[in-house]
Amino acid sequence: MLFMVVARHSAESCPAGTVRPDKGFAAKVEESMKKSGVKEIAGYSDVPGHVHYFVLETDSNTALNNAVEPLRLVGDVTITPVLKWSDVVVWAKQIGIQK
Repeated sequence: MLFMVVARHSAESCPAGTVRPDKGFAAKVEESMKKSGVKEIAGYSDVPGHVHYFVLETDSNTALNNAVEPLRLVGDVTITPVLKWSDVVVWAKQIGIQK
C-alpha cells in the first residue's frame, strides 16, 4: 500500500534551526526509513514552510510508524493511504463510474 506522509514542525522545533538544532536529523530520518523496511517512493520538502512530504510503500503498519518516528519527535505527522492516479482511473473504469 502507498501512504502520503505529511510532517510539519514549527520554526522553534526545526532541526535545522537555531533553537533546537540537530545536525544529524536527516540521517536519522533516512536510517529510520531504511531500518523499518518501508520503500520511499518520493520525498519533498517545503523548507521555508517547515513541511516534509513523503510517499511511502509498505504493507506493515508497524514499519510505517517506525519509519516516521523521528519526524514525530519534532512535530506533527499525518499519514493517509493513497492510490496512484493511474490506478484510480483503471479502478473507476472497471466499476463503471468512468468511461
